Amino acid sequence: MKTLVGSMGEMGPAEALYAVAELQKEVGRREASLVRAARQSGLSWEAIALCLGVSKQAVHKKYGKQ
Repeated sequence: MKTLVGSMGEMGPAEALYAVAELQKEVGRREASLVRAARQSGLSWEAIALCLGVSKQAVHKKYGKQ
């Protein structure tokens, strides 16, 4: 991710947009993995929501059934 972000200034607009889309997918995968790990280690939905800067309801809606 670092390499991709660092090289975005050298890309054309279409390439940079593609890179942003790929970064968003990767961030989503990482976030889901970290939320699962946090739940398995005993963190509450409220604590996870606080870390992510969203409401408890939002994080539970997004990840509660996984």
